[in-house]
Amino acid sequence: MLDYLNQIDTNLFVFLNGLHTDFLDPIMLFLSYNKVFMGVIFLTALTHAVIKYKKKAIGIFFLALIAFGLSDSISSRVFKPGFKRLRPCHQEILKDKVYLANKKCWGGKYGFVSSHASNSFAIAIFFLLVMKSPVYWLMVIHATLVSYSRVYLAKHFPGDIFFGAILGTIIAFICYAIFKKLTTDRVGDFQE
Repeated sequence: MLDYLNQIDTNLFVFLNGLHTDFLDPIMLFLSYNKVFMGVIFLTALTHAVIKYKKKAIGIFFLALIAFGLSDSISSRVFKPGFKRLRPCHQEILKDKVYLANKKCWGGKYGFVSSHASNSFAIAIFFLLVMKSPVYWLMVIHATLVSYSRVYLAKHFPGDIFFGAILGTIIAFICYAIFKKLTTDRVGDFQE
């Protein structure tokens, strides 16, 4: 069964990675590696939290950091060394089928689960839940594009992305549950 799922994942990867164009290469590299842009998105969300929650937004800031930290640590220090699934660009059997936009296989050796997907979804879903504004779906769309860029750049299989996004979403819901507990149990700490 695992071999069958792995084959489906590999075939889907080859298809999605093959949808490359010279026009998309710089866009995908930007989405995947531009930390400044992600920082601007995070600071914009945080600024909105300060406007909405005033001084109480400090808790949102710390919970967002916790969501990111948990997501990054669990994906990088638990899943990747635990599963030891090679990234597509490191798999000898795929070397003639992999398209590398930057001609390099950057990153660690293992790719399950995607930290980019996990981290992006942890932050996006957390802010979507806390801020309760449809505009935060833009962060979810950004997280989806960042995740796709990792397949496009041959850093991850679609399964790595899917389970990374699930991990990030679970962590976001846990941090949101903590936020809700703090806002309902401790009068005045976080309430609007």
